[in-house]
Order: sequence, then structure tokens, then C-alpha cells
Amino acid sequence: MAADRDRIGPDAAIWSARRRMLALDGGGTRGIVAIAFLERIEALLRVRSGRDAAFRLSDHFDLIGGTSTGAIIAAGLALGRSVEQIKQVYFELGPAVFRKRWHIPLFQARYGSAQLGAILTREFGGITLEDPALRTLLAVVTKRVDTGSPWIVSNLTTQPYWNDRPDGARQGNRHIGLASLVRASAAAPFYFGPERIPISADVTGTFVDGAVSPYNSPTIPLLLLATASRYGLNWPVGVEELSIVSVGTGRSRPPPPSAWTPSAKLAVDGLRGVIEDTMSTSLMLMQWLGATQLPEHLNRDVGTLAGEPLGGRELFAFQRFDVRLEESWLETYFGLPFEAREIIRLRQIDDAGAMGALYDLAREVAERMIRVDGE
Repeated sequence: MAADRDRIGPDAAIWSARRRMLALDGGGTRGIVAIAFLERIEALLRVRSGRDAAFRLSDHFDLIGGTSTGAIIAAGLALGRSVEQIKQVYFELGPAVFRKRWHIPLFQARYGSAQLGAILTREFGGITLEDPALRTLLAVVTKRVDTGSPWIVSNLTTQPYWNDRPDGARQGNRHIGLASLVRASAAAPFYFGPERIPISADVTGTFVDGAVSPYNSPTIPLLLLATASRYGLNWPVGVEELSIVSVGTGRSRPPPPSAWTPSAKLAVDGLRGVIEDTMSTSLMLMQWLGATQLPEHLNRDVGTLAGEPLGGRELFAFQRFDVRLEESWLETYFGLPFEAREIIRLRQIDDAGAMGALYDLAREVAERMIRVDGE
């Protein structure tokens, strides 16, 4: 069992700040890691609230944002659903969606989009961003490939593009259906086809997974929405004023290439590495700007940036919860024995058969890392 200094308790600044944000990474079926951590966080905050089963994470967090699989979870939380409810949907969604089919490689997506769209429509259909069913602020990260720009779409009414343009050249984001928006955020190239969302009467945007933008970890977009004057919230900064909880879906270093690794695979691995690099940069900035009780090791060069805030002032409380899907990490920090081939399977983002084992692992890590009153 980890020492108390290696655990987050109910008195941590991330829970008690006046304004609180929750950022959920992308990661396909590995989103079950985030759900395991969220279960533990929900249990902690339920005890603090004194509301028992009536408590929801939407009662605590003022802004919830997600990318890709994190957008699915974020949307459910913003609608006031319990983590248990979302977990049930997730264990249904994985096997139903990640079902191999015949396809033409390089010309067709590996998986069909119909089942994903059907489940999202069942869960979120009929709800638009202006629907009062959303109990807290929600932000979803996607990428519009026909213009090459990341889109951070929220139900913040003061955000640019919320309303229709008076000349009719663009309809406001308020009309976007939640199911379609989440489907766009989760439309991972190679795995699923893109999602098309009407922009105006004669323009339709083509959207893919938000993970192929710089924001697979949506922490920076959430911080911008909360503090930049352009968006209208203008939440004050400071450790007691603002907090960001970031929840990952499991990370690992890529295997080293061999002398026989094809150049095409090296190119694909390089592009995947860009996603990891941008996420690492985001988390580095969060440590550099904020106060972190359990700082995550960033890299061998930097280590952590805890205790040396940029400019000498910590602008918010920040905490990252995640699992390193690496033998040495699991053994060193938690004494959990795993064979290398088992860990390799857990790293896949489209293996629904590994979800149960991954959930059990993440739940164990979450219980050791996050303390509930009385434990």
C-alpha cells in the first residue's frame, strides 16, 4: 500500500477550490481506465457532500471536458449520470463497436460507424448543446479536417459562434446535436469514418477524432474557456480559486523499432508519437503553472516541475490521475505483477476483450492513490 504522502485525500486543494474543472483524455476502449478513477473520485466527493446516492460529479465540477472516448464520458457526466450508469454503457459499447469487419485497408475504416452512432443516438439523441438537460458546462474537442482546425465546442453561451450569424452564413453551435458532436470527437481516423455536421445551409463540416489535434488531453482548452476574456467566464486564478483534475486512459512508451521495421510503420508510429508529445507538453504546462500534490514524472530530463511555478505564482490546483502500462511502473509503485505480453494487450485502444482486466487494474491503482474519508 502506498504511503499517505503518495495519496490524495479529501482535504486536497483540487477538491476545495471555488471553481473546478474535469478534463478527460481520449484513448478508445482504454477509456475504462478513466471510469475506474472517476468511480473513486465520485465516492470521495459523495462522502464530502453528504448526499449519498443522489450525488453526481456534475454537482461538483463546474466545467467538464473530453476528447474522443473522454467526450463520451464527459457528455454522460454533464447530463447528471452516475459513473456506474456510464460504466454500464461503456461495457456494452466496447464489444458492440470494436467488432472486426471486412474492409479494404487504407480505403475503408477498420470498424463500421453505424453501431457507434446508434448507441450515441440512444444515449444522447434529441439533446442539443442548448438543452437544459446539461447540468454543468461541457466542452468537447474535435478536429474539422476540411479546414484543418481543432474545434472546442461547448455549451458556454458567451463563447464565439454560439448564436446564428445574422446574415445566415453560419448556424450557431447551440443547434449541434450532442450525439453528433460526441461521434465527431470519437471518429478516430483508420478506426471510424468521419462525422459530418451542418455549418450553414450550404456548408457541411467534416470532423474526425479530437485526438489528432494538440488536445488529446483537453486541459489547455478548458483553461482557456475558464480564464480567457474572449469566452466570457473570466474565472479568477489562484490555488483556492481554480482547480483542474485531469484523468488519463493509460500511457506507455512505444516499443523500440528493429532494423527490419518497415518505413511505413515508422511513419505511422511517428504520427502517433506526435499525439503523445503534445499531450506530454500539455501536462508539463499544467505542472509548471499549477500546484500539484502528486506530480507525475514528466521525463528523465525534466523530472517534475512541482514547487517551481512559472513566474513564482501557482495559478490553479492541478492533479493528474493515470496508469502507466509498463512493467517497471506497475511493479515499482504498486507491486502488481504483469507479464509483458499481457501489458501489450492492455495498451490497445480497440481490444474490447481487455476492458475487464484494464478496469480491474485501474480500480486498484485508484483505490491506492485516492483516499476516501475514514479509510
